[in-house]
Amino acid sequence: MNKGLIELSPIQQALIYSFCENHDKAIQVLDRITLNRPELTMYTLLAKAQMKAKKIKEAMKMFKKALDIFSHSDKGPNAIAASADCLYNLGLCYMEEGNIQMAFDCFTKAVKANPDFAEGFYQRGLCKVKLNKDSSVLDFNRAITLNPKHYQAYLSRVAFYGLKGRYSKAILNCNEAIKIYPQSVRAYIYRGVLKYYNKTYKLAITDLTTAINMDKNSYIAFYNRALCYTKISELRMALTDYGIVLLLDAGETVMLNTFINRGLIYVELEQYTFALEDFKQAALISKTNVSLCQATAMCHHRNKEFEEAVDFFTWALKIDPCFLDAYVGRGNSYMEYGHDGATKRAQKDFLKVLRINPTYTKARISLGYNLQAQGKFQKAWNHFTVAIEVDPKCYLAYEGRAVVSLQMGDNFAAIQDINAAIKINTTAEFLTNRGVIHEFMGQQQNAMKDYQAAISLNPTYSLAYFNAGNIYFHHRQFSQASDYFSKALKFDPENECAAMNRAIANTILKKYKEAKEDFAYVVESCPFWAAVYFNRAHFYCCLKQYELAEGDLSKALSLKPDDALIYNRRAEVRGRIGLIEEAVADYIQALDLQEYAPMM
Repeated sequence: MNKGLIELSPIQQALIYSFCENHDKAIQVLDRITLNRPELTMYTLLAKAQMKAKKIKEAMKMFKKALDIFSHSDKGPNAIAASADCLYNLGLCYMEEGNIQMAFDCFTKAVKANPDFAEGFYQRGLCKVKLNKDSSVLDFNRAITLNPKHYQAYLSRVAFYGLKGRYSKAILNCNEAIKIYPQSVRAYIYRGVLKYYNKTYKLAITDLTTAINMDKNSYIAFYNRALCYTKISELRMALTDYGIVLLLDAGETVMLNTFINRGLIYVELEQYTFALEDFKQAALISKTNVSLCQATAMCHHRNKEFEEAVDFFTWALKIDPCFLDAYVGRGNSYMEYGHDGATKRAQKDFLKVLRINPTYTKARISLGYNLQAQGKFQKAWNHFTVAIEVDPKCYLAYEGRAVVSLQMGDNFAAIQDINAAIKINTTAEFLTNRGVIHEFMGQQQNAMKDYQAAISLNPTYSLAYFNAGNIYFHHRQFSQASDYFSKALKFDPENECAAMNRAIANTILKKYKEAKEDFAYVVESCPFWAAVYFNRAHFYCCLKQYELAEGDLSKALSLKPDDALIYNRRAEVRGRIGLIEEAVADYIQALDLQEYAPMM
């Protein structure tokens, strides 16, 4: 334009430079003009150019100069409007600097100078919010009255009503904002979040999906939609949205919450390995968060990574030495080590918690099981009893005492305690445990009723199927037994006992192919379990494969060399394959062991 036929004034040149974002040039031109024309409007133009160039302090000086000129000049309508604009922009500068009180004062002066200044009322309302003044909504109302199309004032009113818990009124303001500006991603996100708080989750998902369709990079929309999906148990959809959040440029706080929330979903889905990775990532962001260390340790424990669990529980205790759950968790992980030294270390952790808080039932129950594992049944019984006295509704304490009473041979006390636990909290586990007690009392019919009740309550509870299968097996109902062992394995594929029992039942049912597969799986999983070789030997005998049977019995004896029954069985097999001398030697060894056993 400066090469055209029309000669531009300096002010026009400055405006063009500013429009083209060449702010330094615009400031230079306006600076020269103010030297010749030190007027209110010139200083205001220069200050606005400096604001655009992010030279806030210089802009504030110019606005103050402009206001000083106004104070010594005629107060005509144009001058008053210009001063109001000047005060408004000075207020914006103070907000940029973080001086909210001074900004509030400037906006107040601006709206006094110009009572029809909608934007001034709106900005003063924002200052009131930041200064925790309850009257902010009055300024937003005034801004909307002066300018009914002021959609940002509607959104600010949305925030005000939302913080007050008046979600329906906030949603109505969102509706108005969307009518004015249908392309507002923020309005749809606000309305989606409000509907989440209003517990209308599906409607919230609709609004957040609209926001996502308008802005595919809105991690806030994806994050909040994931929260909604979690509430309606659409966990896979929630996982997808959380994954997208992590791919976008989300802030540290959102990233931290995303890792935590996704980890919790994986825990609910019992995918502890994935949960573990998310909690570890969260722990890297928030290294002093004791709850994250605890959650990571719990995932390691559930993954049967007990040494790693102990490490994270110890980390939690370094952050907070009085975090009692970490002592209990570490003690429970020590218990899984399976040797006396670790059991003693676990006992120390449980006792330390009880010294800090003697009424902490979780530690008391864990100590009870610890003493039970050491064979100190009476002491264990005493601690379970103390836990019940502290909390008469503690069903876990009743369960623990029932188990110890059963081991001490007091079946009646055991049945009373497990009944008390079931009365407080009826679970498949407790019903199954009562079934076991009934079996110890010789009441297999009642035991079967409990197992069936447990299955009805929780059709995926593997142990109930396994125990019911054993009763069917005991009553020589092998087909039913095999079916129940199959169901037990469906819900707990690592149950080697169920696999071996199914193999035995299928052997009797002459389902040799299925039996062979089960025996092979158990041998691979438990290569040092003598019982599986003994039972597979019987399977080979049914197939008249005596050489293989003899090999398995020999393997069983290498693992359990003092078992007379295995020697007797191998003697029979050796007799069938013509190894007479070896068979006689096995019979003699079996007789010697049987005679020696009563003396032991």
